[in-house]
Amino acid sequence: MAKTNISKAKRLIKRSILANLVSEKDDLFITPLLSGSHGIGKSQMIKTIAKELNGYCITIEGGMLKEGEITGIPYQYKNSSNEIEFRFLPYYAIKQIQDEEKRLFFINMTDEKMFKLDGSINQYANNNLTASQKIEAIKHNYVTPVIIFIDEINRCENAVYKELMNFLLTKSVNGYKLPWWVFFVGAMNPSSQNSVYNTNEMDPAQLDRFLKIKVYSDPKDWLNYAKNNMFEDSITKFIESNPNMLFVKSKHTEDDEMPTPSPRGWEMVNLLIKSEPYLRDFFTSEENTLRNVKSDLKMLITSKIGEDAGISFFSSLDEILEPIKGEEVFSQTDPDSKHLKERMNSLNDAKIIQSMMNVICYIQYHTDEMYDKKLTFRINKKQLETFFNLLDSSTKLLFITNLSSIKTHDHKDLVSLYLDKTKEEFKIELSK
Repeated sequence: MAKTNISKAKRLIKRSILANLVSEKDDLFITPLLSGSHGIGKSQMIKTIAKELNGYCITIEGGMLKEGEITGIPYQYKNSSNEIEFRFLPYYAIKQIQDEEKRLFFINMTDEKMFKLDGSINQYANNNLTASQKIEAIKHNYVTPVIIFIDEINRCENAVYKELMNFLLTKSVNGYKLPWWVFFVGAMNPSSQNSVYNTNEMDPAQLDRFLKIKVYSDPKDWLNYAKNNMFEDSITKFIESNPNMLFVKSKHTEDDEMPTPSPRGWEMVNLLIKSEPYLRDFFTSEENTLRNVKSDLKMLITSKIGEDAGISFFSSLDEILEPIKGEEVFSQTDPDSKHLKERMNSLNDAKIIQSMMNVICYIQYHTDEMYDKKLTFRINKKQLETFFNLLDSSTKLLFITNLSSIKTHDHKDLVSLYLDKTKEEFKIELSK
C-alpha cells in the first residue's frame, strides 16, 4: 500500500476523492482509508483539504458512536392516509445535507424537475450531471462540497461497525443516497497480528472497496506545523535535535495488511487515470508537473492493486511511451515549452532519437510554411532551440547533420537560420 507523510498524503487523498466526480457508475466511487498511528494529524489534514475546496468537513468519531446514531432513531407517525408508518430521525449531519440538497434543487428548479417530485426520499436528487458540470460547480462555488471523515472506524462496537461500513460503502443511509458533492474518507488504527490497538478486522471484500493509504509521522512536517502554531522554542528545538522522540516506531503500531489486485481495484485504477486531466484546476502548477502527477498515480495505484501489479503496470507504460511528435515541439499552446521538457525527461534514449527524427521530418514538410510566417517564426525558432538544448552532444550532432540537408525555397541554411550557428561551428563546439 502507499506509505507516505502527511504532506503528500493530503495530495493523494484530494486526487482520490475528486476522481469520483468523473465516475459514470453509481456503485463505483473511491473512498480513501487512512491507516496510521494516533496523533499524527489525520483529522487536521482532511479539514485542510475541505478548506482548499471551499467546503467543510464533518468529523465522526467512530470509537465514540453508539448503535443507531448513524442510521438514526426510529419514530412513529401517521401518513396522509392516516396509516401508521415508521421513519428514522437521521444523524444530524445527514439532515443538514438533505436540507442543502433541497435548497440547491429549488435554485435550479425547472418544470420538468417539479414533475419528478414524487415524494420519494431522494426527491431532490440532482446526481445526473456530467463530470464537467460537477467540476465547474465546485470550482465556481455553486455547491459547497462536504467531506465526511470517519475516524477510528475499526475501534467501535460491532453493531456500530456494521452501520459505519454500510454508510461508507454505499454512501447512503436508510434509503437516502447522499449527493455527489459529499465525499467520504475513513481512518483506522493500524491492524495487524502484532498490533496493540483493539480493532475490528476488515475482511478482504470490505477492504477491496477502499483505497488504503498508510500515513506516517514526518519530523519535518510536524516541525512546520509546530512553528506555524507558535509552539515553544524549547519543544521545536528538542525535536529538531531528536527527531526519533517525535513518535516511537514499533512493530506493534504498524499495519502489515497488503493490497492485492481485483476487478474492482482495476476499475478504481481506471477512474484515477481517467480523472487526472479533469482535475488540474484544483492543484498548483507544481503539483501538476509530470513528475508529481506520475508519482501520485504510481503511489495510489500500487496502494490499490499491490506493489507487484503496480510496478508491472507502470513498466508496461514506460515500454509504450510514445516519442514526441514534431507538432508538439512547435505547439503554440505551450510557448514556454514546459510540457516539452517534462516529456523529454520521461523518455529513454531510443525514444529521444525517434523524437528527434520526428522533428526533422516535420520541418522537412513544413519548412517553407514556417519560414514565411514571420510573426510566428521567432517563436518557432525559440521552441526548436529549446528542443535542441535538451539533447545530448551526440544526438545534437546527428540533429544538425539531418537539419543541414533541408533548405528553404530560397536555399537558406536551416541550421544557421534556426540555431544561429553554422554546421561547422557546431561540429567544432560539440567535439570539444
